[in-house]
Amino acid sequence: MEIFSKIKDCFVDLLFPKQCFGCEKESTYLCEECKKKIELNKKFYCIICKRQTQFSEICEHCQKNYFLKAVWVVADYNSKILQDLIHGYKYKYLQEISGILADIMIRYLNENKILEIFCINKENSIFLPVPLHKKRYLNRGFNQSELLIKHLRDYLQIPAQKFLLRRKNTQSQVDLKKIERQSNVKDAFILINSDRLDKNKKVILIDDVVTTGSTLNECAKVLKQAGFKEVYGLVLAQRED
Repeated sequence: MEIFSKIKDCFVDLLFPKQCFGCEKESTYLCEECKKKIELNKKFYCIICKRQTQFSEICEHCQKNYFLKAVWVVADYNSKILQDLIHGYKYKYLQEISGILADIMIRYLNENKILEIFCINKENSIFLPVPLHKKRYLNRGFNQSELLIKHLRDYLQIPAQKFLLRRKNTQSQVDLKKIERQSNVKDAFILINSDRLDKNKKVILIDDVVTTGSTLNECAKVLKQAGFKEVYGLVLAQRED
């Protein structure tokens, strides 16, 4: 697998020479000047209905149908540089971009003091990636959420685990309407080794892009039903439905 990965990286470098997605400066996917152009979200809102909330908690109007306590959206999806970075990461398989995107997430958490406000630390919390189905994983060669978590874990010292499994190879959510998205991911996830898990841990689900929140919510539902009390989401951006 390691040899295959190195060969794959060589082909990727040949097909997509490294240059800044903002200004095309060579030798980097994002230069320092263009990094400053990606504005972090300064407003906190419920990702479901867009009502303003104190720190992006799910509002009281939406809580009855959602299992997440809060979802933090790091930046505006309308930023062309950010869109291009995410697209290059997921669809051109530029895994190195994961570190750049994770740095943006870390900057958002630090500037807004999210971890302090919600008392999230290495003793009481874990990062959990939204899982890919094994067929999609084999096709892509990596789970974008897992790579983001690797960088988040290394910097923030919050441990990561993988006990959520995607048992259904669901259709891509991109072209589906809200009701279709909910139906598409219904019962798509299960927990493994549930009896060995510490249900007192706060869980922070990590994904790249959210639209309606259906996938994150379905993951959170499984976690809450298993006994986890606090489930959060952290995503790079929210795409309009």
